[in-house]
Amino acid sequence: MNDPIGLIDALLRLLDVQISVGALLVLGGLVFARMLAFVAVVPFFGGQSVPNQVKVAEAVAFVLLMAPGLSAGVPELAVRGGAFGFAILVIKEVVVGFTLGFVAALVFEAVQVAGRIIDAQRGAMMGEMLNPMLQEQVSELGQFKLQVAVVIFLTLGAHRAVIEALFRSFELIPVTDFPRLGTGLSPGLTSIIALTGEMFGLGVRLAAPAMAALLLTDVFFGLANRVAPQLNVFFLSMPVKMALGIFIVMLALPIYAEQYQAAFKEALQAFELLLRQLAP
Repeated sequence: MNDPIGLIDALLRLLDVQISVGALLVLGGLVFARMLAFVAVVPFFGGQSVPNQVKVAEAVAFVLLMAPGLSAGVPELAVRGGAFGFAILVIKEVVVGFTLGFVAALVFEAVQVAGRIIDAQRGAMMGEMLNPMLQEQVSELGQFKLQVAVVIFLTLGAHRAVIEALFRSFELIPVTDFPRLGTGLSPGLTSIIALTGEMFGLGVRLAAPAMAALLLTDVFFGLANRVAPQLNVFFLSMPVKMALGIFIVMLALPIYAEQYQAAFKEALQAFELLLRQLAP
């Protein structure tokens, strides 16, 4: 108990982990930085609603899982640069983790956009609420569709594929190396921009059934107003559009589930592609 370093070293030898305590602390700290940045961004680990203590615990658990696979050497930059070199590596890991988390969370942002489009067309934008997972104002159907997407994501086990790809990122972009910022940065940025555009397109496709039904409703009430101008079609159409929008969303849930699955697969492929483009 008087020598914690020796106790940790003995525990590492017992677990057959061929790495010194100092190297474990440096490499583990870098792995922790990437994992914490990733966990803080993606909504399927709880998003902003999860307490910071839980996020730190999740990142530490990932570090413990990664410990047997860590290299035995300390990064040269951390050795020569000391605290400053270590800080540069930590910043690099945070940027990599945030970028990967952003790509993994794009599908859920598209789902939220779809709900916001529907609520805007049915006149329910004044009923926005705070989404605890994102810590931002979202529409009612945006919140509902986001929660459904998270449930489907976890039910399919897609989170396991994301975690596996995240662990594989340490093979393609080791903590001891920097991403390929020359020839790999431009294709990586292009992939992120293209994926972002595709996710906005996905949001429009998810909202399309309700948009079409609400557009026909507006046309119907417009014709009714032409026939009977004394009718206040604005106030008459509001409850109809409110109920119709919710009805169409509930009716289209099986279609949404299929599109969610395809979107999750596409996002995972983009995740892998980005890792290969940035691999040094």
